[in-house]
Amino acid sequence: MEEHLFFPAPTVDHYICYPDFAGGYSHRPEHRVDRPAQSDDLQLHRLYNLHLILDGSGYVQSNGRSFELGAGSGFLYGPGTAQRYASHRDQPWDIRWVHFACADAEHLLGARGMGEVWLFRLAESSVIASRIEHLLDLGRTFEFAREAEVSALLYELLLHLAADASPLSLPRDPSLPGIQAAAEYIRLHCMEADLSMTDVAAYTGYSVPYFSRKFHQLMGRTPSTYLLEARVLHAKRLLVSTSLTVREVAAACGFSQSSYFIQCFRKVQGMTPEQFRWSRRM
Repeated sequence: MEEHLFFPAPTVDHYICYPDFAGGYSHRPEHRVDRPAQSDDLQLHRLYNLHLILDGSGYVQSNGRSFELGAGSGFLYGPGTAQRYASHRDQPWDIRWVHFACADAEHLLGARGMGEVWLFRLAESSVIASRIEHLLDLGRTFEFAREAEVSALLYELLLHLAADASPLSLPRDPSLPGIQAAAEYIRLHCMEADLSMTDVAAYTGYSVPYFSRKFHQLMGRTPSTYLLEARVLHAKRLLVSTSLTVREVAAACGFSQSSYFIQCFRKVQGMTPEQFRWSRRM
C-alpha cells in the first residue's frame, strides 16, 4: 500500500488546523526520510508532520541516537525541524501520516514537536487511527463543501493526541526549556511596544547572539518573526471580538504606527485587518 493525498488550499483561512498532505505506507521496507530543517520538499518544513504506526516497526533518529517505534506509537515534527525516520527492512511498518498547518499551535499542541521530534505511545490507538482513516477517505473524494468537516476532523484528532498520548523518553537539547520559556514570554508580552529581543534574551540568561541562534534552530523562525506572529494573532482576536478601530488594535498589539501594523498584518495574513474583520462577520 502506498497512498499520497493532497488537499487543496481551503477557500477560507480561519480554520485552526488544516491538512495539506496525507497518506500511508505498508510493506515498503525502503521507506526512509531525511529532510533538512529548511527543505523545499513540497514546503513541508512549514508544516507539522504527524505519523502513526499501525503495525510493524521503524525508527526515528534524533541528536545522534536512534529510537525504535512499533505499533501504537508515533511521532510529531513541528515546522522548521529536521526530520530523519525510516521503516525497518525486516519488519516494515504500516504507517499513516498527515502534514498539516496549525494556526494556534501553542494552545492546541503546546511545545510538542517544536525544536525536536516528539515521540509518543498510545494505550489505545484505535480512536486516532480511525480519525486518520476518515481523513484519508475525505481526501480520496475531496469536495470543497466538506472542507469544514476536514478541519474539524483534524482538530478532533489533535485533541485526542494531546490528551491521550504519553511521551517517550528522548534526550533534550539543554537549551530547549529556556527557549520555550522565551517563546511563552514573547507571547505574554507581545502587546508591549518596547519589548526587545535584548529583553527576552536577558530573561533566558543567554547572550543575544546565542539566544537568537538557538531560538531559530529550535522554534523554526527568528525571535523577531515569532514576535510579529504573536502580535498578529493577538490582533486577530481583537478584530473579531471587539469593536476597536484598526488604529486602536495596532496600539493594543504593540505597534507604534497603524500603517506599519497594516503592512505586517497583510504580510502574515494576506489581507488587511479590515478585510480580516469583515470576512469573519460574514
